[in-house]
Amino acid sequence: QEQKKKKKKKNSSSIMIPSFVESLVAFLSEKPLLVIAIIWMLFNLYKNSKPIPEYPGNVRAIKTKKEWNQLREESKRDGKHYLVDYYADWCGPCRSAAPIYAEMSKDFDGSQIIFAKLNASKLDVRKDGAGPVKCFPTIKLYDPNGAILKHVEGFKKTEIIDSIEAAGIKRTENKKKN
Repeated sequence: QEQKKKKKKKNSSSIMIPSFVESLVAFLSEKPLLVIAIIWMLFNLYKNSKPIPEYPGNVRAIKTKKEWNQLREESKRDGKHYLVDYYADWCGPCRSAAPIYAEMSKDFDGSQIIFAKLNASKLDVRKDGAGPVKCFPTIKLYDPNGAILKHVEGFKKTEIIDSIEAAGIKRTENKKKN
């Protein structure tokens, strides 16, 4: 008699799974917009999980703390300012800003400023002189001694360019304002 009870329990649980699947299929077939929204969301999660592509320009990718420290040492040694784009691969505005930032790097004299980018969702340098990053993208302009001259949350091209010029950094000859 106990074996019959066990068989009933087994049969009832195996019946529940197909009925659950049937219920799920019925629910989703009644809500096609929900299915489309879920597929769209999954596609965007997949797309945004890929690294932001490299764009032509003079932007140094900082991937390790050693590279971060080398940037700071080089800046101090050579008397160069450095501008850092703190980004995350999953950040839509960061993806939009990347080609603009790369293009901006061509506009300024490389003997006076280093353009760098750092994936702050993978590398934490807050305690290593970077300071806080509260949102993505965050752009920070540092003087050669590592002091933060400008902190811009979001990508505001005009504000970034104005802060670079205010620090006395010259545009390259072919990119001067008219």
